Amino acid sequence: MDCPFVARFQGVSPMKDIVVHLDGGPEEASRLSYAGLLATTFGAHLTGLFTSALPDIGLLASPDSAVAAAALFAELETEIRVRATDQAPRMASSLDALAQTSDLVRIDARMEDIVRDSLTTLRCSDLFIATSPYRSGVGALWDPLIEAALFGSGRGTLLVPPGRRAPDVLRGVLIAWRDTREAARAVAEAMPLITRASKVDVVLVDAEPDATASDLARYLDRHGATVTVEVVASDGRSVADAILTEARRLSSDLIVMGGYGHLRLREWVMGGTTLDVIQASTVPLLIAH
Repeated sequence: MDCPFVARFQGVSPMKDIVVHLDGGPEEASRLSYAGLLATTFGAHLTGLFTSALPDIGLLASPDSAVAAAALFAELETEIRVRATDQAPRMASSLDALAQTSDLVRIDARMEDIVRDSLTTLRCSDLFIATSPYRSGVGALWDPLIEAALFGSGRGTLLVPPGRRAPDVLRGVLIAWRDTREAARAVAEAMPLITRASKVDVVLVDAEPDATASDLARYLDRHGATVTVEVVASDGRSVADAILTEARRLSSDLIVMGGYGHLRLREWVMGGTTLDVIQASTVPLLIAH
């Protein structure tokens, strides 16, 4: 018997359309290193999603200072657009050097519009590469975009921890498994990487090996993956800490896990374990909702 969820997504196709987030920031090189690795591995087309956030006068200005703020914001907007125009040729050249075919999608807009337009691009791709969100620093500006990608794109998102550069090849994959739709969705999105890994560890925390874990192992084995099922006791630790400790022990190059959350007042609220892993992991995460 196959895993009841993952079996719905049988038929592994290579990744042929990868999107990487570009913003001219200090973590761009890390994202591009993974984009280059995957584009080379799969012969994929590479799209650079170049976003520049324009100031939103409606959020920042009071009615009493609207006129003065409008002039200031117009000046800031012009500076941002000019800087983006200067950066765009360099970004296009970087993409060309990493993939056989590439293009640059540029969005200069308020954050709400960036999110909307980006999701349109991401829904017609195989994977989105971004920096791990919910950490302090300049990159926090893009947390709304990455959160929207996780919960609204319908595709997998590869989160690269700050400062992490891609290895020559992704050898070890850890699957943080639960018998849920989200975990199955993540496995389905990661299948092109799972089937190319030297080893795949299916990790369950505080659970006995159940039928779905065995089904998953058999399913992956049929696709040529070398699979081991690991049962880990949290022993007073958080589930996130248990997963990350296993990833370090196993020298995993990638963690695959479901992205859990719920909608509250039209905004997604990230589940506790998902948030903890995203904030603390030094290993890249492939997450799907």
